[in-house]
Amino acid sequence: MKLPSIFAVALLSMSFSTGFGRSLEDYLKSRYELHFVENMPAQVQSRILVISTRYFKPEENYSLKRGLQPRYKMFLFIAGLIGDQGYIKPLKNISEATQYLPSDRDFLVYVDGHGKTFEQALERGFELNDRFTINMVVFDWPTDYMALRKTVHNADEVAANFVIAMRELDVLHEKYYHSSAVSAVFHSMGNHILQNITNPHLISHMPQNLFNNIILNAAAVRQHNHAKWLEKLTIQERIYITVNDEDRTLQGAKILRMAQQLGLGYRGSMASNARYVNFSNIATIEHNLFLGKSQIEKNNLNIYHFYDLAFHGKEVQFTDNTGFQIFNPSDINFLFSFR
Repeated sequence: MKLPSIFAVALLSMSFSTGFGRSLEDYLKSRYELHFVENMPAQVQSRILVISTRYFKPEENYSLKRGLQPRYKMFLFIAGLIGDQGYIKPLKNISEATQYLPSDRDFLVYVDGHGKTFEQALERGFELNDRFTINMVVFDWPTDYMALRKTVHNADEVAANFVIAMRELDVLHEKYYHSSAVSAVFHSMGNHILQNITNPHLISHMPQNLFNNIILNAAAVRQHNHAKWLEKLTIQERIYITVNDEDRTLQGAKILRMAQQLGLGYRGSMASNARYVNFSNIATIEHNLFLGKSQIEKNNLNIYHFYDLAFHGKEVQFTDNTGFQIFNPSDINFLFSFR
């Protein structure tokens, strides 16, 4: 097999990082101007909890250096919006979040993929908060690199941080939000963190009853032998894996990493504890189907309903034709609807 030229790899890396069709400069821009504050303005909207492993310097008004916090420290923030102005308040501990997060909402832990700045991670949290009316917990980690291998390395480095963060979230949930569902979505290369926590030294420390649903969305991890590590997960009620065999971003990742990506499909053994959501017949080249920005999503409201139910910790029922399929490990194919 002839390997891609250095130029081709660089071009594909740029495309994978910037979502195809956007310059790097445009990609790194944020919709919001962000301000670190000691006191959150009372009128702030779209409040989200952010757990970050980036290299912040609190003594310099939380200036941000490239890469991971060298001592593996995590930073807790509440972030919110007033128009196009974003406000970020550092927290001393996770219990302080109860002052800002509604008690009657379900929780969604969001782990983003490759190429995201801190500003973009917050922007994604704001978008999901507003679209699904949910308490967002953004697990933020440094992925704003050109090289995919650096993101893979960081996913391994922050896996223990994720476990610690979820243990703290579990305490918060049990004490203040015990009636709320909690789900987690790992997007694209964020699934490397999920794979890493299946290490026996980490999975035994994960909360066993925190998650209702875990969603592997457009997973940029190797498809080969994925069942072996997925079946180690016993920390959830249900697992959903989204699939789109025309996903353009994952096609780029497939070439760069010379391996079939799980979000493109599956061969051989399927994980016995997962359900595979096949969007291939309708999603064309889309990499992200939960933000409501593509025409595909606008034309098929059932896509929104799938994510809305999954993000709110509910089981999606599979009975009628909605244009896409769910495959379960027993090889019985279900077309599903929402009742």
